[in-house]
Amino acid sequence: LPKILEKYQTDSGQKIWDEKHERLSAEIDLIKKENENMQIELRHLKGEDLNSLQPKDLIPIEDALQNGYAKVREKQMEVWRHHKKNEKRLEDENMELGYLLHQQHLAVTGKFGDLELGYHQKEREMAP
Repeated sequence: LPKILEKYQTDSGQKIWDEKHERLSAEIDLIKKENENMQIELRHLKGEDLNSLQPKDLIPIEDALQNGYAKVREKQMEVWRHHKKNEKRLEDENMELGYLLHQQHLAVTGKFGDLELGYHQKEREMAP
């Protein structure tokens, strides 16, 4: 369509597109080209169409992969450390609760022991 309009403009001598439209058309073409280049780069980063690349073109892709891998490992270690810290906290809390339960058990059995001792003692006192 643009070629048809351009031919019409040349043949008729009438200017169909003004300067503003020409700039917009050039900008659209530029954006289309950038988009196409980015699509190609994305395919390369995904590991597609690598056969067409030269070894020097593979170096930035390899660097990007190594950086990504390093960040993933760093995040993995951060999550692991967080889980270990949480595990230690839960173990400490479990030990503390076990100790408190044991103390309560001793207190309760001690009171019952006193009650039983008192009951048997009163039986002996009342016995003829």
